Amino acid sequence: MPIWVDWNRTPVSVHDSEQESLELLILFLRNTYNVRRRSLVMADRERGGFLFFIYQACNPLWIAEFVDRLEEE
Repeated sequence: MPIWVDWNRTPVSVHDSEQESLELLILFLRNTYNVRRRSLVMADRERGGFLFFIYQACNPLWIAEFVDRLEEE
């Protein structure tokens, strides 16, 4: 399951089946766009996999940029 974001909830939640990819996304957002207000990665009890929450403004293009880079590897 690829990274997907639920933009219709507050706070925004970011999901994936692998914890490592979410940790890499967090590092990318922090180092590139100074996104620091977020939760820890945790198990998604509703859908399976993992998720974290973002508590500040985050441009969807930033996450798309990370996903594109991840797919290139």
